[in-house]
Amino acid sequence: MQTDISNRDLCRVRLRFLDLLKSFFQDSPDSERLSRWRGIFAALGKEQVNLKLDTAIRELSEILSQKSLQEIRDEHYRLFVDPYSRDLLPLTASYYIDGKSFGPSLVTLRDILKQGEIIRERGVDDPEDTLIIMLDALIRLIQGQQDGEDSNHLQEQLLQQFLVPTVRQIKTRITATADAPFYQKCISFLDAYLDLERGLFEKQPDYTAPE
Repeated sequence: MQTDISNRDLCRVRLRFLDLLKSFFQDSPDSERLSRWRGIFAALGKEQVNLKLDTAIRELSEILSQKSLQEIRDEHYRLFVDPYSRDLLPLTASYYIDGKSFGPSLVTLRDILKQGEIIRERGVDDPEDTLIIMLDALIRLIQGQQDGEDSNHLQEQLLQQFLVPTVRQIKTRITATADAPFYQKCISFLDAYLDLERGLFEKQPDYTAPE
């Protein structure tokens, strides 16, 4: 019984982290979200997990205290919205894995989602291999695990074949963008967190849940 409780608690913590990570990329932030981020990272900064994640949390906490809401919103627009921006950042896995959007890797990802019975919501025009949709797919698989479904193999495929390589290449690309300090730190935090997720399939890491 103790193992069952521990697994449920771990799922709960993972879902909180992934919900936090999604919030950086889903749309332009508002003052309420910025306040929430600052509170969460102030709390996370008191914990120690590993050097990579601790460093990412500390750096993101520092820049959250320095940047205004408008500065963050301007970064978001330039990186993810403005079609004329030279810093526009592709967020689809196939762009990085296949060298083009809607590449063959998208077919593989769709098969993973089909196996997990994950259907794209109505009104969502972005392809299934967009970063935020892949994070949402991982969330749904973990929720299924909470309900007793055996989704570990699908979670591992989604992480190893899509999320991890995509985020690493996004990190490389955004590092070359001179004027995106906030989202550089967000991507570094996501990259560090996904290392923990990968570790779940090797050993169980220590987690502290965002509030």
